[in-house]
Amino acid sequence: MYQNWILPKDKMQTTIKELLDALGCNLEADTVLDYIQNDSNYGNSNLSSKQVNEYAQRLALKASNAKTFLKKYEDLKSRNIDNLSDIILLFYKLVYDEKKSKFFKPKVAPKPILGDSKHQITKEDVPQIKDKLLKAVDESKKLVMKSFEEKESKLRPNWYSSLDLPNWQKDHPAMSWDFPKEPLPINASLAGVPIVSQENIIIDELLYVFTGIPGNYIIHQTVKDTFDPRTFIISDDLDDALKQIVQQMLPLASNYSIVRRFIEHCNMWSGQVLHALVAAIEILLKDYYTMIAQLETEHMSGNLTLQKLWYFVLPTMHTMQVLAAIVTNIGKSELRGGAVLTVLHDKTNTLMGDARAQEISLFLTERSCRPYLSILDQWIHKGTIVDPFQEFMIEDNELINKEELPVDYSADYWEKRYCIQRDRVPKFLDKFTDIILRTGKYLNVISQCGKAIMKTNTEEIKYSLREQNYGAIIQKAYAYASKSLLELLLKEYDLMGRLKSVKNYFLMSQGDFIVQFMDATEQELSKKIDDIIPSKLESLLGLCLRLSAASHDPYNEDMRVELLPYDLQFQMFKILSIETEEEKEYKQNKDCPPLTGIETFSFGMEVKWPVSLILNHKAIACYQMIFRHLFYCKHVERLLCRVWLYNKVVKRFSEARLYADAFALRQRMLSCIQHLQYYMCVEVIEPSWCQLIHSLDKVNNVDEVLERHNDFLESCLGDCMLTSPQLLKAVTTLCLVCVQFCTFIQEMHKYFVDAELNSMLGSAYDNTDYSETTGCCGSTTSGSADSFSRSVSRYGLRFTAALLSVLAIIERMARDNNTNKLLNISARLNFNTYYVKQLEKFCADDKLMDSDKKASAS
Repeated sequence: MYQNWILPKDKMQTTIKELLDALGCNLEADTVLDYIQNDSNYGNSNLSSKQVNEYAQRLALKASNAKTFLKKYEDLKSRNIDNLSDIILLFYKLVYDEKKSKFFKPKVAPKPILGDSKHQITKEDVPQIKDKLLKAVDESKKLVMKSFEEKESKLRPNWYSSLDLPNWQKDHPAMSWDFPKEPLPINASLAGVPIVSQENIIIDELLYVFTGIPGNYIIHQTVKDTFDPRTFIISDDLDDALKQIVQQMLPLASNYSIVRRFIEHCNMWSGQVLHALVAAIEILLKDYYTMIAQLETEHMSGNLTLQKLWYFVLPTMHTMQVLAAIVTNIGKSELRGGAVLTVLHDKTNTLMGDARAQEISLFLTERSCRPYLSILDQWIHKGTIVDPFQEFMIEDNELINKEELPVDYSADYWEKRYCIQRDRVPKFLDKFTDIILRTGKYLNVISQCGKAIMKTNTEEIKYSLREQNYGAIIQKAYAYASKSLLELLLKEYDLMGRLKSVKNYFLMSQGDFIVQFMDATEQELSKKIDDIIPSKLESLLGLCLRLSAASHDPYNEDMRVELLPYDLQFQMFKILSIETEEEKEYKQNKDCPPLTGIETFSFGMEVKWPVSLILNHKAIACYQMIFRHLFYCKHVERLLCRVWLYNKVVKRFSEARLYADAFALRQRMLSCIQHLQYYMCVEVIEPSWCQLIHSLDKVNNVDEVLERHNDFLESCLGDCMLTSPQLLKAVTTLCLVCVQFCTFIQEMHKYFVDAELNSMLGSAYDNTDYSETTGCCGSTTSGSADSFSRSVSRYGLRFTAALLSVLAIIERMARDNNTNKLLNISARLNFNTYYVKQLEKFCADDKLMDSDKKASAS
């Protein structure tokens, strides 16, 4: 019985016992010896050392302590125990054979869980131990499945988690139409079989192998990767001539295996495009199975030879090769959606010279495109996206209800709600991407306005190698959508009327309203921002709207008052998001005195959907910046005009010529501010507005309206000196000097009158305390007059320095950027400076002549 044994029975029993103890099994050595006695194949295995090591490592997984078993195996191996490989192979068969494994269960030494090492487990401890064991088993299962589930969960849609679906591929591997994962060894021999009989046997074998069924003489090998080519081992007893023909036909079985693995690899969450591709492949495989059935019928009738089989399967081999190449490219890259269509499209184009292969590839592409083009059809004709697997080129970052939209939703809607995912765009639709995006967006806006959308085109979009076939449909849908939305904005929602209303209020085209409003709110806006009552400003705004020509504006009720908690410079850099090192100082919230109402006041406007797409949050902010700039210049002009009224009173005094320098400086300031306003209103805003209106008459879609409107705002902001931090700061400094001079003159006005009265009543009524208090404000003494003149001269020098700084910056910008409009304001201010200097010279000469006359008269 033990003729194949090399070791004596007692020595073998010792070796088996050592291995069983290390493995942790309930079996006895005598039982294993009985298995050896009844096993006729024992001792005939010619395993390499590498194979024996692999079997030992697999056995270690079943051991109660893997390290102990492997240590014992290495110890026996180092002692050169003969027949160790046969014993390891026998143990492997006993462990992994389902019928015998029930006798071969590992010993699990129960460890004391409760208390210390001396604790004895009682019946009361069993439920607790059971719960802990079940918990440990559940955690181990979770750890094993975690890596698989993480990869699969990335591709699953959100609603998949609510479904309880079985995993057929893992639970029932025998349902696969591909070869089994674990190959069986060749257990039959063709030795001594005649060649004719070998041919019949091998034909029958090939017909099974072609459909993924393992054979007895052609054995498949395990593949490392899902899409690796499968190799086969042919029985050595087969005739060499027959073996050569068989080897030529086996690539068909290998390619079939790749295709079948791809089909079974596609799960529910793989997407509609891959599902359609799999369905198309199944149609081709149906013809393939029909061919195999016909060959089998021919074989059963005895009319099929190996040469005939090779002749019949030769065309099919090429077809299967094309299928395998396509699915391998898709599967290895884990492509989905539009990326799959790109691969199919490229493959179809590359097979231009092979009519049969191109026909197959074209068939697969056309079938795979159907769900994708169905989503496209719904998007360009309804403005909706039905894409549960995230395959479509356009992603909808959906906001459910318009009532829940944020304030700046309109500004972000056009750029952020719908975005293109470039990796999902099929190559044959690449040139139409922007048109497709805009078409759906236009229709979506129309539907959100409550308008019904009628599908004008009933022609179905189909894939074709010629782009004209679906390009014409996309262009037609785009023309309809753009025309419909543009008409909706211009006619039903009166976009031009809205823009005109914005121009009246924000760009100060409604002159009488602005004058009335500044007169009514002057006292309130002169306060600090914390002292202003916004409701009072709202009431004054409503009153001015009703009493001025603005009462005829249909959108005047949408106007409101806003007190922004930052000055114009901070708002400009906040809106334009300028981040250069040079401009950081303008964005910093420095400690500064509280702002007044004039510095923080601005208009606001309520704009409803869908006009808010054009007059969005950012556009209104740009209009506010222009308005604040104009409003502040208008305020400075009013202060200078009030100084002119004070000057009229002073001109009646006997010593009026002492105030000539103040008169001239006031005129210089007033002329400069008026030139600034004229430049911004007449030379910048009005021509740009006319150009905007003219361009809006020629637009074809809303994107062009947005583009023209943005160009208008950028032109106005740039030419109104709002986008250059240095220039804006210089202009602000210039206006600030004018405001400080006006405040100085206003404070001095009452002292002008008192000084004139003192000069008329004589020195008996001179008040010494007054002279000390007013300092440079009095005009009764030469010292006080000189002090007032010096103050005016200082303001004159500050104003001249600020004006020269503005001119220098303008000339530098005009030279660098060739901006002609800034050169216009530079020419105006230069001329004004020259004119006022001539006037000052004339006044000085006139004063000198008067002094000469008085000297000659004396």
